Amino acid sequence: MTVLRFEKYNMPAAPLGEDSTLPDIHVNNYIRAKIDVSERVSGEDAKYVGKGVISTLIPYSIQDGYSRERQVRGFDAAILENEYLRAVFITEIGGRLWSLYDKKRNIELLYKNDVFQPANLALRNAWFSGGVEWNVGIKGHNPLTCSPLFAQKLVNKQGEPVLRMYEYERIRGVTYAIEATLKDDALVMNMTVENTAEKPVYMYWWSNIAVPETPDTRVITPAKEAFYCGYTDGAYLLDKASVPFIEGRDITYSANSYRSRDFFFDIPDKNEKFVAAINGEGRGLLQFSDPILKGRKLFVWGQHQGGKRWNEWLSQDAGGYIEIQAGLLKTQLEHFVMPEKSSINWRECYCTAEIDPKIAHGDFYEAAELLGGVVASKKDKLDPTLFEIESEEALSYYGSGWGALEAKLRGAAVSRRCSFPEDSITSEQRDWKKLIEEGALPEHDPDEKIASHVAGERWIALMEAAPHENWYYYERLGVMKYANGESDEAKKCFERSIELCDNAWARRNLAQLYKGVYGDLDSAADNMIRALELKRDYLPLVIEFACAMLRAKREKLFIEVYETLDERIKQNGRIKMLLGECYSNIGDTDAARRYINAELVVPDLMEGEYSLSNIWLGIYSQVLAKERGVKRESLSAEEVYEAYPLPRELDFRMH
Repeated sequence: MTVLRFEKYNMPAAPLGEDSTLPDIHVNNYIRAKIDVSERVSGEDAKYVGKGVISTLIPYSIQDGYSRERQVRGFDAAILENEYLRAVFITEIGGRLWSLYDKKRNIELLYKNDVFQPANLALRNAWFSGGVEWNVGIKGHNPLTCSPLFAQKLVNKQGEPVLRMYEYERIRGVTYAIEATLKDDALVMNMTVENTAEKPVYMYWWSNIAVPETPDTRVITPAKEAFYCGYTDGAYLLDKASVPFIEGRDITYSANSYRSRDFFFDIPDKNEKFVAAINGEGRGLLQFSDPILKGRKLFVWGQHQGGKRWNEWLSQDAGGYIEIQAGLLKTQLEHFVMPEKSSINWRECYCTAEIDPKIAHGDFYEAAELLGGVVASKKDKLDPTLFEIESEEALSYYGSGWGALEAKLRGAAVSRRCSFPEDSITSEQRDWKKLIEEGALPEHDPDEKIASHVAGERWIALMEAAPHENWYYYERLGVMKYANGESDEAKKCFERSIELCDNAWARRNLAQLYKGVYGDLDSAADNMIRALELKRDYLPLVIEFACAMLRAKREKLFIEVYETLDERIKQNGRIKMLLGECYSNIGDTDAARRYINAELVVPDLMEGEYSLSNIWLGIYSQVLAKERGVKRESLSAEEVYEAYPLPRELDFRMH
């Protein structure tokens, strides 16, 4: 007998903080990264690579307000439990499957983090490690990975409880639902993505499974080849090779990978679709699915200092982990076209794998064949009738009001299976609800932070039909125009907003256009100077101001401004890092070293960002050149790091 409970799950947690009100106008470089493909990747394999990439995260806000100060707090959670398993889902943070505990063997099957610690790894910045994450729509970690989902109890025709979690994803305009139940010793998931709109959209899905990393952990899946991918200097390189040995190492053991790497296994169509992480005792997690979920992946942080630092940065004492993932396409550099008025549905299963350790750690193909037989014997767990629903209970937890607002905008429901109640609409959606119902936006005080963004042709049409002689209207329309690919029109809107009432928001947006679209760094800096004059107390704006001064080589101006800032802003780790870079750039290495040292903590350091190591290199190349009486250009990075080793606390290099 399975039970479903809704209750609080307590753990040490850093606060997520407030989202930034600044829209992504050419800020997120990850989504625009170049993708190169080697000649070993066939044209057929590469046909979807690079398709469907986005140019902005608008309408989403950026979740960058977190810190690293943790206190125990309770999260909204749902727990499924029977005599074999206990599955904990944290609905408040993306519906993450946080724990899957095998009660008979007394083992945790997932990497269960001991804290909630956001860091800058997701599309909207904030991400946390552990459990199983559900990534929908767009390459990268789900925009909703740190946001609450709607959650309710269903009862299937067999009288067993089913957990349903769901949300509306705003960039692709789709609803996704995650349903879960227990069937004996297996957790069975039923996934549905709905595109109820009258136009096709690009689509993507990867279930991201974190499992503990031990020296003898082996990842087993029925593939003889794998695509492998690295990310350096703002670009991906996708290559292909046979497995298990790539570049002379058996990559199915994560301990053999020195640097951070993605391995995407090319599973033949005829083979069972599964992946397992098996320890030295022949035991671990097995995930398998319907054939529609064809891709399987291994991600490793690597055994170098930077990768291990990332592991520690994201947890407290939970130890190392790797990710085994399952997706709708072969790699995560691809999107496919989902037709209008269509849905995609599949099932996936999570359970304990226990096989002869000699086979598990012997010939890779023999181990995969053995596990393939195990999967074939468990295929009945994927029974679709488990999700034939007899009754539904009221919602236990709410997600956002965006699905309800979109239904108002369309004049039609956004889902055939999930409800988005009117009372889910909050102050975030207030202005946009008024625009739909009254045909006008309210005007705001320009010192007030902007609550939220919207995007899309329907919104633009509503705006263009609305009264529009105020600063707020033009700033809002400019953001929509930029998101719609109309940069020149966006520029005109921001300029008109400033004419009507000089405001920090339009100034900042104009600066971002000058920097990212037009390449005019001086005009970008001039507009950021004025934006800061108008709004000096907003940390995200101060950070962008510092970046603009660095790009325009006006470092001395930021150094002067820093001394006048509020103490709270001056103590921010990224602000200190940028100040240290300014001092380094003007040759004041003594001042730079006061800020760039092992005590510096930058909470929002981005995955793949080399700022700390690059600034360190810039400082100490000057120091070493002076000591040796040579030009700094004559020194290699290796020489500098040998003389002045990068502190482990600052080493986040992944490659």
